[in-house]
Amino acid sequence: MVAEITSAVKAATLRNHQRDYFARDIAEAQIILPSKDFYQQFDIYATFPRFRAIKWLRKYDPVGQDPLSLANTGAAGVFFKILDPDNVIDGYGIHKPNIAYIAGRNLNLRSDTALQFLLAGWYQNPLILSTNYSSWIAEQCPYAIIFDAVSLIFQTLGFQDQSRKYDALCAEQFHMVTMTGLDAKGY
Repeated sequence: MVAEITSAVKAATLRNHQRDYFARDIAEAQIILPSKDFYQQFDIYATFPRFRAIKWLRKYDPVGQDPLSLANTGAAGVFFKILDPDNVIDGYGIHKPNIAYIAGRNLNLRSDTALQFLLAGWYQNPLILSTNYSSWIAEQCPYAIIFDAVSLIFQTLGFQDQSRKYDALCAEQFHMVTMTGLDAKGY
């Protein structure tokens, strides 16, 4: 049952991470677009590893002056407003500036200035490859994943009563996950 156990651990890991938008699942990177333009479109899955959802997109000037250090180490600009595709045009039929929307695999950006560099933050799914596994939930609250995987295995084998018992334990453990993962800072 090694394959079934492995599959249950992977499914439980994804399920625990996808129950909420955790600060610990956010990744950030500088994105360099192929050309400088007012309208950009690119494949989100090719650009953002293990993409789940956009958190923020921001204009970036890599040679700009950081106002805090007064050095030319790069300057972050305005945030793009992330919209649904049906909200990109205002009441007058004019495209809204500094907006982003997802359509299928594509992320579309409309900027009021020519744009080639972005700072992007996105929610990542955990790494659950057979050769490489990485999950902050597995490190911080391992029993949330273990009990969930055991419940899945019992359910697969037809032991519904045992599965329900582990579901109750999963709920307790998930409470600990939310205490650990929703905020990046403690109290």
